[in-house]
Amino acid sequence: MAKQAKPHKSKRRVIRTGASSSANMPRSTSKSSRKISSTGALVKKKTGVFSWIWTPAVPRAKGIGKVAPKHVFKVLTSKKALKLYAIGILSFILAIAAIFAWFAKDLPSPNKINALASAQTTKLYDRTGEHLLVEIYGDKNRSLIEYNQMPQCIKDATVALEDKDFYNQGAFSPKGLVRAFSGIIFRDSSRGGGSTITQQYVKNALLTNERSYNRKIKELILSIEIEQLYKKDDILKLYLNEIPYGSTAYGVQAGSKQFFGVDAKDLTLSQCAMLASLPQAPSYYSPYGNHKDALLIKKDHVLDLMVEQKHVTQAQADDAKKVDILAQLKPYNPYANVTAPHYVQYVRELLEDKYGVKRVNEGGLKVITSLDLGKQRIAEDAVASNINSVRSFGGSNAALTAADPKTGEVLAMVGSYDYNQPEFGSYNVAVARRQPGSSIKPLVYTNLFKKNWGPGSTLYDVQTDFGGGYKPQNYTRRFYGVQSARTALSSSLNIPAVKSLYIGGINEFLGTAKDMGITTFDRSADEYGLSLALGAGEVKMVDMANAFSVLADSGQKRNQVYWTKITDSSGKVIDQANAETNKPKQVIDAQVATEISSILSDNNARCSLGVFTCNNPLTLGNRPVAAKTGTTEDYKDAWTMGYTPSIVTAVWAGNNDNKPMTQAASIVSAPIWNKFMKGALDGTPVEQFAQAPGLKQVTLDVNTGKTPTQNTKKTRTDIFASWYSLVKADATQKATIDSVTGKLATDCTPPDAKKEITGASITAEIPPTDPSFNRWNPPVTALARSLGYDAGGVIPVDKDDLHQCGDTPPAISISASAVSTTVTVTANIVGGRFPVNRVDFYRDGTVFSSQATGSSVVTITDVVSPGVHSYFAKVYDSGLYNAQSNSQSVNVSGAVSYTLNCTGAASCTLSGLSSGTAILYNTGGQSKTDSTAPYAWSNPATWPGSNWNGLSGIASNIYVKVNGGTPVYP
Repeated sequence: MAKQAKPHKSKRRVIRTGASSSANMPRSTSKSSRKISSTGALVKKKTGVFSWIWTPAVPRAKGIGKVAPKHVFKVLTSKKALKLYAIGILSFILAIAAIFAWFAKDLPSPNKINALASAQTTKLYDRTGEHLLVEIYGDKNRSLIEYNQMPQCIKDATVALEDKDFYNQGAFSPKGLVRAFSGIIFRDSSRGGGSTITQQYVKNALLTNERSYNRKIKELILSIEIEQLYKKDDILKLYLNEIPYGSTAYGVQAGSKQFFGVDAKDLTLSQCAMLASLPQAPSYYSPYGNHKDALLIKKDHVLDLMVEQKHVTQAQADDAKKVDILAQLKPYNPYANVTAPHYVQYVRELLEDKYGVKRVNEGGLKVITSLDLGKQRIAEDAVASNINSVRSFGGSNAALTAADPKTGEVLAMVGSYDYNQPEFGSYNVAVARRQPGSSIKPLVYTNLFKKNWGPGSTLYDVQTDFGGGYKPQNYTRRFYGVQSARTALSSSLNIPAVKSLYIGGINEFLGTAKDMGITTFDRSADEYGLSLALGAGEVKMVDMANAFSVLADSGQKRNQVYWTKITDSSGKVIDQANAETNKPKQVIDAQVATEISSILSDNNARCSLGVFTCNNPLTLGNRPVAAKTGTTEDYKDAWTMGYTPSIVTAVWAGNNDNKPMTQAASIVSAPIWNKFMKGALDGTPVEQFAQAPGLKQVTLDVNTGKTPTQNTKKTRTDIFASWYSLVKADATQKATIDSVTGKLATDCTPPDAKKEITGASITAEIPPTDPSFNRWNPPVTALARSLGYDAGGVIPVDKDDLHQCGDTPPAISISASAVSTTVTVTANIVGGRFPVNRVDFYRDGTVFSSQATGSSVVTITDVVSPGVHSYFAKVYDSGLYNAQSNSQSVNVSGAVSYTLNCTGAASCTLSGLSSGTAILYNTGGQSKTDSTAPYAWSNPATWPGSNWNGLSGIASNIYVKVNGGTPVYP
């Protein structure tokens, strides 16, 4: 037991613990831990420099070591506690000072801002690294101006948008700083922002745009130093002279000149609001680029902030919003003499997004892009040489993107047919959102084939109600009945495509499309609806090229590559794309990719329904190529997508403003695609599409899409994925029905009304439990009956109750007589129980005339050659009863003499014929027909090839045939 401690000397009363004997206390093996007073209270032994913390200074509450609540304040404000606080605060200050000193040693001096090193240009090269595409300059277009030369509106607009508390706070915003550091911690760029104007100046002028602790601390140190050295107006001047406004325009003076052609001091309020909107993302918000609508929205937002912060009145802001600011822009084309300008502009945007505007414009980067200069020139020629054809169909523009599916590298890009076209030349359709039309269908079927479907599966192209009044039509306004998925996709049938989207699932399709590289399907399945199958969702051309690359490369997706290597100004590699850094990801099964490529490369399937001709621009001779066109409603967009195993090409033609054209993609955009593909692949080996292992051949019943049976009328064999399981046909049987009522035939059913059917199941493609089944099935039922199948797999149970065994059929008799070679036949008809609706006349056992009639007497004439001819007739009624007349023979005797008289070269007449048909011929192959007497022909000498030589030449050059008989010469 430890030695007993001395009693506490405090005059305060000692609180006992409730145990009077030390024997009841726990043992302790520590020599310096606790002592027990004679009263039983614990006392902490002073064993260290901070032992005073434990020494009781106030009475304790019940329970060992607890301070009474009413004495807590005294403890916290005691001299000893205050001493501890002071030590802690001093330690914190020293730590912060040390951190600042450590980072500050390598920072540029804020006193020497104007002496900083000049910027270096960034250079973009083609894929070989030998051909310079463009130099991106930093300070090339910067004009420094004084604070008093800057209009108040640009100062107010900038402060309102960037840092509303600029004049009321220090170098940094505590909230913004916390947000920035949390963004670095969680690697979430959305948590950034909130930097003060001072911080933004430091970031743009003195540091890089790197997101790290080090850079943020350096930014903070420099911002504090600058705030101490400069007045707020001076800092704002530095900022407005430094920030990028787009392209090579740095500083507000250069921006004013570039966009509006005026000095900064002459800017209007609306112009100031637009300029203030640019620095956060100058390439994205460029008024010459693709996002003008976003720029206008942001410009109006700046004006609203200026009103909110009382820089301008609401009336002034409203007036500024009404100004057509885009109409005031000065024409500007920084890429006029640049190789592949649309491509270069887009690569620059991507670089700025990744490395920041300052580093791209001034960092001296060397960028080896993915651009294939040879293919780029072929692409530009293919587009330019076909633009007149596009115009002839009501279009005004065209674009093309080509990529290598094996690497993800973008090889060529033409964003508009001519970058220098003043109205829209700089507009890059390749990265704009457009509706894809039917070119999206391969992705729809890709999603479908993940399930128990394949190229040989049966789909019914019939008028279908998909709910909500949605009843799509095919391009040809026709329906094609029973079709395979192969033919439905290759012929671009709409109803099967919508069915395929429904069966595959809209949500599942959106996921598949995203996996394959489509980035713009950003709405819900309900918002899109089934029209998504026909191209209702907008896509980017570069995304479509990426998605089709997945199909071309056996279901593997790679990130799209625009540069293969980037080095900094010192030659250090800071980024590169190769087989190791851009490894493929299997996003769809290789078997599905093979199935789709098989369909899209099947030209026989494409032209089997006559929707496309077999001689179309989607083929490349003996080179296998998969292709699909897409045309949006009213011919607003004409797409052609196609690929071989080594290149994927997307082509669009149309009008940027969505005005309709007059022709479809197969005529408008496909020729551009064809010309480029031929040029790009010229001299390269012919490649076959990869055949994924696991695929199998399956034979099925064409009409039912199920296993063939002994009653199957026709089968189809096609490739299917390994997981496909052929649906077993229902039990089958044959039955004879009454084709008038659709019920089972009886002994009383007339023979002509009887029809044999097979009880194989033909129903809608979805199960009866599906909520859409009752809408889909009726037209399939009608199709089944037309094919001689029972619809639904159930033989009728009701019997024919229309026909009775005592029904009276119609009756008919004929008489016939001849005058010369004309026979007159008269039929006398007596109706039965049902109305008469048709009479067929037979000569020598063959129908020569069919008359739809309900009359009791029908007379016709027949011109025949001499000889004996036999006549009879058959009558039919609406109950499909029929009757045959008596047979009568007519002797057409004696050869009739005809005379052809020609008067010089003026006219010819035929005598001896009262009725029938006479055709006058010449040896030049010309002929003229006369069917009524008198028979005459005027001016036969004018016919080509007649070779008239007066009357002596007529006999050898002209003749007549009567009722198809032997020639009669003049």
